[in-house]
Amino acid sequence: MSRVRVLITVLCVAPLIFLGLGCYETEYPLGSMDKAAVDIAYVGDYVFTDGKKTSTIVIRNVDNRTYYVEWIDDTQSKPDRMIGYTSDVNGVTFANLRGLTEDGSIDKKFLVMRIALSADHAKLSLRNLKEDFFKEKSVGS
Repeated sequence: MSRVRVLITVLCVAPLIFLGLGCYETEYPLGSMDKAAVDIAYVGDYVFTDGKKTSTIVIRNVDNRTYYVEWIDDTQSKPDRMIGYTSDVNGVTFANLRGLTEDGSIDKKFLVMRIALSADHAKLSLRNLKEDFFKEKSVGS
């Protein structure tokens, strides 16, 4: 049976996180999927209420490297589905997510956000990156 935890979002209205509105999308993920490893602590079902809207995010381990992520709120008839992995940069964890479409293709762009769990693993925090910060930076491997 799945654990139900409270999902806390930081710096972005929750439904907009997975629609990509106001969030950082890029063709270049943070970190390599070759070095990715699933942290089982993130796997679970997270439920939260924002006013009158209830939303659920489901996170599952696919192959010990990647996560399957599903997001739905009570105003949607179908969930938003994604595949992704996490990478650590200077001790901070980032999710690199790509949308799964109904035609079977995977989005080329990544939705990148900072993620964290509370010490008791009861609260998941999602924090958007600011696109302005990256405008003056060069991309290197």
